[in-house]
Amino acid sequence: MIIRRPTPAQIAARKFEIAKRYKRKTVKIGARSRGMAAIRLAQLTRWLDDCYGCGHELNPSERSILIVRIFSHHMANLPDMPRRVTAWIDRYAPWLDLASRERLISEVAECPIKWSADKLAWKIGLTDAKRSELKITTIGAIDCNQQQRSERRKKAKAERERTRRAAQRSVTVSTI
Repeated sequence: MIIRRPTPAQIAARKFEIAKRYKRKTVKIGARSRGMAAIRLAQLTRWLDDCYGCGHELNPSERSILIVRIFSHHMANLPDMPRRVTAWIDRYAPWLDLASRERLISEVAECPIKWSADKLAWKIGLTDAKRSELKITTIGAIDCNQQQRSERRKKAKAERERTRRAAQRSVTVSTI
């Protein structure tokens, strides 16, 4: 049996099919493979687990209702939103009655609210220390505004570049 090599046209066709398959599997948003809503939702969950305990039910209060609203509005941009919101409420706020759940889901479906990073920080009361500890990047802090965070990032980047260049210089000097 003779095994023949594929022609360049066959190779190009196979590469095109592979690229088409991969493109269909993940829809990239910028450099991310997940949407911003999913990333922020994961970070909100990290904050909630830290404040109230992992998987613990929220106590019935005005603050808990605010947290339920925030999470629901963030789930608005994800596929199958009503099912996700219902499952989340069943897990964290089972005390919420059916009429309130339905009203919340219809409100989220009609007009989802999008909060800026700093406004959301004020809503949940996230401090800069807790933000750094939990490695939250999409939510601001109540004690450090956007401009201050930007300045801090610039300084950290400049310091990293300075150490990288110094290390690169020492490697080139030692090789000579």
